[in-house]
Amino acid sequence: MAEATEYDKLQDQRLDDLESLITAEYEPPEGTEYSFPVANQGITQDQFRLMNLGQANGMIHGDNGAVNDPESSTGNRYYLEGHDSDSETNQRNTLILRAGTSAESIVEGFYHRLTEDMELPFPSVTSTTVYHVCITYDPRLFKTTPLKIEVYPGDPPTSQGRIHLLLHTVERKPNQLLTQATITRYRQYTAGIISVQNSNQLPDPNSVPAGTIAVPSSNDGSGIYVRSNTTPIRWANTMVGDWEECNIGSNWTGYVYVRRVSGGLQIRGRVQARTEQSSGSRMFQVPPAYGMSREYRDAVYTTSGIRAIGIGYATSGRWAELLAGSANSWVDTNLYVPDYFYS
Repeated sequence: MAEATEYDKLQDQRLDDLESLITAEYEPPEGTEYSFPVANQGITQDQFRLMNLGQANGMIHGDNGAVNDPESSTGNRYYLEGHDSDSETNQRNTLILRAGTSAESIVEGFYHRLTEDMELPFPSVTSTTVYHVCITYDPRLFKTTPLKIEVYPGDPPTSQGRIHLLLHTVERKPNQLLTQATITRYRQYTAGIISVQNSNQLPDPNSVPAGTIAVPSSNDGSGIYVRSNTTPIRWANTMVGDWEECNIGSNWTGYVYVRRVSGGLQIRGRVQARTEQSSGSRMFQVPPAYGMSREYRDAVYTTSGIRAIGIGYATSGRWAELLAGSANSWVDTNLYVPDYFYS
């Protein structure tokens, strides 16, 4: 293509001047009270951002078979890694930001999509440097590319109203190969909130982005569910955990399960003494991961009457011991342990 002549440049300038005369400049509303947008009128960049504050900044993330991803999806959206060989990574001093099959994000209401893998530079350094890989919103570029992938040596700049969605940090030290650098992955997600009548009407978790929150409106479906981003893809109830099996004492037989619920632990099960047991007999063990910090005591029902048990907090494990009376019959446990008793 031939280079523009001076006459062409002059004509371009005249056209720019003419456009400024015939293009109406939008005057934002002001005063004690106002609202926007107004029908058949434009809005400013700041107004657009304000209108989208309800949408958090983050990646729009599905997994295999979910949200525009075919079953063959790699899922490596905005994933930073080296080249096929360490030698190439160190020779080029670059890393690859993967597009996966659907690398999409929203930052300040603007939409970003990465359609192909990008090669990003991480030059050698003379002092320890933390590179920040971000999707950057730059209001100065709102007419062309308001969102761009940027790599910053050190803290990302916030001048001129720039806002960053952090994807990765790469800490590189002097005389260190790039393959030896420490990569920390962030890649926060953004998703919406849905409501359903009850928990058995939750949609297929593969049909919504990771991080979607679902709130059943009836008591039957009580809880707050989050669409997981790990395998297996599922709706995880954040107020009620999964049941875990407890170890049964050597002198007992049966089953006991524990799970986290809102405000504490729920313990359910039924055990039977192999022979008549007295105070101090260990019935079942609450997994150490639940971190009980003090002893909890409650009553349990047996076929021979009510008996007291205590759940201790020894470092070797949280054992529920028979505290009073004897038991040579079935012991039913249905306990609620308030969170005051565990850390």
